[in-house]
Amino acid sequence: MAQKRTNKGQMIDFDALMLQNEKEIALGNMKVNARGDKLGPGGKIIQTREDVTREYYKNNPKSVVQTVSIKDAVDSKPVVDQSQEIVETRKATAKKSKKATKEVELPNGDIEIQEVEE
Repeated sequence: MAQKRTNKGQMIDFDALMLQNEKEIALGNMKVNARGDKLGPGGKIIQTREDVTREYYKNNPKSVVQTVSIKDAVDSKPVVDQSQEIVETRKATAKKSKKATKEVELPNGDIEIQEVEE
């Protein structure tokens, strides 16, 4: 993070502040320090955060994302464009003839479309 300016105009460097206080006990009931290390009696570090994350991923194999190369799945054969061979040309056909219609308003206010004979 970069340095930030407060409303009063003072500059605060959050990175330096975090590094300065990473051994302090965090608030809450998790018994960890600000870095994430598990703490025992007297605030002594029992397990570091790296060990905690390593143990988590060891016990939960489904949470690990595997990196897979997609280059292996591609054939080395040249790609042939088959779209030109498959294309069939069809001409658009117009509808035969439209019948003439008119709108008729019924006594209850509905509008009905009726065909007009020519």
